[in-house]
Order: sequence, then structure tokens, then C-alpha cells
Amino acid sequence: MLNISKLYVKLLGNTLGYEYSNTDECPEESFGSGQYIDIKCLYDWLSKITIDSGNPDLGLKALNNTHPAMLGVLGYAAMSCETLGHALERLVHYHSLISSASFLKLNIYSDTLKVEGFVMGDKAPRAFIDSGAAVILALIKSLVPFKDIRPLEVEFVYPQPDSLYLLNEAFGSEIRFSCAVNSFTFHKEIYDYPLVTASPKLNSLHADILNAELNNSFNRRVSAKVKRLILEELSTGSISSLKSISRLMKISSRSLQYAMRNEGLTFTSVFASARKELAHDLIRNTNYNFKYICATLGFCDKSSFHKSSLRWFGMTPQQYRDSIE
Repeated sequence: MLNISKLYVKLLGNTLGYEYSNTDECPEESFGSGQYIDIKCLYDWLSKITIDSGNPDLGLKALNNTHPAMLGVLGYAAMSCETLGHALERLVHYHSLISSASFLKLNIYSDTLKVEGFVMGDKAPRAFIDSGAAVILALIKSLVPFKDIRPLEVEFVYPQPDSLYLLNEAFGSEIRFSCAVNSFTFHKEIYDYPLVTASPKLNSLHADILNAELNNSFNRRVSAKVKRLILEELSTGSISSLKSISRLMKISSRSLQYAMRNEGLTFTSVFASARKELAHDLIRNTNYNFKYICATLGFCDKSSFHKSSLRWFGMTPQQYRDSIE
């Protein structure tokens, strides 16, 4: 189950002017440890309140109502970092504490810095994407309040809406739609902007707390973390192995196998699930050609990719893409 922090969902509802409540489709039993809920419950709720409000720009309300507390301990841990770049790196590295349904990447180029967001599983509603982007931009602005930080370019995976007024007001005029990923591009210089809330002592303490939280999360949801790492490696052209994931998680392969066995899973089954989810997302939610998708998924030839698509979806990649309603 792909999930998201219940605290984040509750505070997101507050920023949008609504109170998140459980529904018959999302009983308390589906919350697992009590700290997370199924991401689909949030998607369904956001879609419903968007329709009820008649406001397609609903998610943008998060921009002016966000506080670091939205991200729990991660938000406060970002505040104690030395620079904005370090805060962004921390946000990317520990994002799994917020959700297993998405992950972030930070790419640094010669002149620019790019924050990319990848959503896994079911297609996310626009309100979720807009609110996520608004939370990140609001966090950046709050960390460096004396700098007028504006993105050079913004990319969204959803199609261009009828009205761009509020989107332009929130993110600027350089917005592209129907892209492969959601992203912000900034001047590289923002990486070195010092934070007014920087604190070496708190920074060290927060690092320990975050690592402890990751370990606790690992004990409850090891398969979700393994899947996230597999997806991250696939997105960069690497094929994961039990050994490579164990190395990234800084545990032995035997310990990782044991932890997954406690969930009734194997590394092979988690890898296959991650591959299928990424295939679904790339085929249905992007315009990438099938040669690219085949290579990203790690298939040695198109024939193997087609056979897997038939097994996963009961149809070829082209038929699966064409079946979008």
C-alpha cells in the first residue's frame, strides 16, 4: 500500500480550508501504524472537495498557508540546516517519512538547481500536485525570508488548464504542462543561501532524530522503502539488486531479506511490483516513447517489455496507453 503521513494530510486540509475525515472507503484499520493512510484515500478526498468547491485551483491555497510543521519533524529539521541547499537535500533524503507514494530528486547543474517530484501508483489529482508544489515553494521562501526566490521554470505532469492566472501568480509565467515530471528550476546560487534559523547543535540533533524515525519506519514498512529505492534507481538507469539496495540502506543483505520475509515478501516480488508501478506511470502518464520506457525499466529488448505488459495489464504497451479514458 502506498501511503502518506496522516499529520501531513490533516494539516494540508487546514491549509485548504477543509477538515479531512475518514470515510467508509478508508477505515481506521487501513492506517497501518496509525501514522499513515492509503494515498488513494487522499486522492479521492482532494478530488471530491475540488468538485464540491468548484475551484480547480484549490491546491494553490497551500502556498500562503503553509508552515514547516506541515512536514512534521522533517520541516523543523530543514530549518536547522546551514544553507538552503542542505535543507533541500535533507528534504529529498528523508521524504519517505512523509510518503511512500512519491519521491524527490535534487539535480544540480552548472547554472541551475532542479527539484523534481515523481508520483507513483495511481494518477494524482491536480489539487495534490499543486498543493505539493506550493508546500515546497512556501518552505523555501520561509527558510530564506529575506530573498525573493522565484523559480525560473516550473513543470507539471497534468495538461494545461483553462485559466493560468492563479498558477502564474503562484509560480511565475514560465510554466510547462504535460511534462514527464513535476519540477522547479532555480538559479544554482540559492543552494548557498544561509538560513536565518540555522543551528549547528539542533542540526546534529535533528539528524539523529530523522535517522531514528527512518529506522522506526524501516521496522514497520521496509518493503515501501525498498520499493522507493528501486524506483529511484530505475529512474536513473540503474537496475537494483538485493546487494545494491542493502548497501543504500546500510544493512546486510541477510537482514534485509529477513525484514521483508516478516512482511511475507521477497526482494524479487518487491522489484517486480516496483517495475510494474513505474511501467504504469510511464505508459499512462507520460509521452515517453516505448524505446525509452523499455530501457528505463531495464528490459534488454522490446519483446520482453511487450510480454511483461501483456502479463501486467492484459494488453500491449500501446493498447494500454490508448485505453486512457
